[in-house]
Amino acid sequence: MHECPIENGPRRRGVLATVLMIGGLVAGYGTGLWNFLQYLVPLRRQPRTDLFVGTLAELPVGSSRTVVDPQGQKIAVTRTAGAAGDPASGFKALSSICPHLGCNVHWDGGRSQFICPCHNGVFDANGTAISGPPAAEGKNLKEFPVKVDARNGWVFVEVTVRGRYGV
Repeated sequence: MHECPIENGPRRRGVLATVLMIGGLVAGYGTGLWNFLQYLVPLRRQPRTDLFVGTLAELPVGSSRTVVDPQGQKIAVTRTAGAAGDPASGFKALSSICPHLGCNVHWDGGRSQFICPCHNGVFDANGTAISGPPAAEGKNLKEFPVKVDARNGWVFVEVTVRGRYGV
């Protein structure tokens, strides 16, 4: 009589299970290692671009204008009294999204503050939380660099461009 060769040799299911387990471990640890290395050494700096806000004449002292970056994030650009004789100073660009719950904040020119209607969060003109849940959590509005072209009076906000084709 002859014996079944399957019983004597390695079991196919056992070999397959071992191969799949090793493959899963390699994929899992490889992904974790890749993310850790990207954290330690970023591959490259995110490309940045200048987003046109308006002209100096369109943005008088005390005014605010909201613009939308290529990712759809709203940015509030406000102009307060800057340095004497320097029309380009006094601009501040801050995210219009409250860091507490993601609600839209609005500029109150009379009080020179940003107000979040969700939980009465209040931010000063520099984006620092001064009352409400954002202040309790120490969360401020994200700030963006502002550039002013003195030759023609154009105001720009520098934003990060992500994704394919720069958009």
